[in-house]
Amino acid sequence: MSIQHSSDMSTESFSTGLVHPQRVTDKLLATHGYVVGIEISSSGLRQSVALANLDGDILFRISRPLEVVPDSATVLQQLEAILAEVTSPERLVDGRILRVGIAVGGLVDASRGMVRRLYHAHGWSDFPLQDYFTERFDAPCIIDNNANAAALAEYHRGAGIAERVILYVGLGRGIGGGLIINGKIYHGVNSMAGEIGHMLVKEQGPRCSCGGYGHLEAIASARAIISTTLGLSVEATETHAAIMRLTHDRAERLTVAQVFQLADEGDRVAQRTVSDVHTSLGIALANIVHLVNPSVIILGGSVAQAGDLLVKPVEQQIHQLCLPEVCQDLKVVQGHLGVDASLVGAVTLALQDL
Repeated sequence: MSIQHSSDMSTESFSTGLVHPQRVTDKLLATHGYVVGIEISSSGLRQSVALANLDGDILFRISRPLEVVPDSATVLQQLEAILAEVTSPERLVDGRILRVGIAVGGLVDASRGMVRRLYHAHGWSDFPLQDYFTERFDAPCIIDNNANAAALAEYHRGAGIAERVILYVGLGRGIGGGLIINGKIYHGVNSMAGEIGHMLVKEQGPRCSCGGYGHLEAIASARAIISTTLGLSVEATETHAAIMRLTHDRAERLTVAQVFQLADEGDRVAQRTVSDVHTSLGIALANIVHLVNPSVIILGGSVAQAGDLLVKPVEQQIHQLCLPEVCQDLKVVQGHLGVDASLVGAVTLALQDL
């Protein structure tokens, strides 16, 4: 099945004035066909599309970046091109596209299928993305926040299998959370549950992308970790030299994993940055543990690729801050799906009875 192109179907025509259908609730019952998963990053700079069978196995995928921060029209134009490749007729030998799932790195009203806001991109305010792709594919479309989608993926195919209460924390360019209770995403009253990146963890702390100060995202996101380390290294000769060595004289290419590596090797600046991450993340998660009493906390996203250098100290911090009875059965683990969790989650959304 190819995407429908219509001369009067512009991005702008979806911006206002539409009656938004409620979230699809019927279970996908079929033996032949495919689902499509789409991931839109929080910056809008990266779009990924996957074609999957009805068992959720990804058969083909494309991930493609943009060079500059785009608006919604540019993102959708690129997605159209990617989708044309992913859903070309020669790939759809076992039927048609039955459903589409979309994971979006921003504020999403899942019940109405709307993107409320992307902090790092333009043109997405109250954008009815569900309507857009439902019409494009002539098939039901389900959208959700990328952390919720990733949490659902880890529940079905990753580190959260058979767990009753899962807290997923996506630590990437931004920070988001997803709460799974008995296999279902907890959305809250207007789908805004899980925005843990904007929890206050440090009074008079650094400025967050939302405009506030001292939020978790401003300290423990990938962007914050790298910018903080580079900023501190300006006046630290040994740290600067170590960064230039690791990045082959391209400091702007410093990764979170390299910051954690430097800290583990004893670099004082990196240790200061990483210690702030451990402390702030531990404070945020300890408060959530006292509130919802999860059985497992899954750390995902690019920051979680630091592995035990992140997971073990955060777990220790949580146990130090929490009542022993509250966290006696709690596990803190690295996600099994890595940076693919949101895309796998988009596919999982498309297969769900939500």
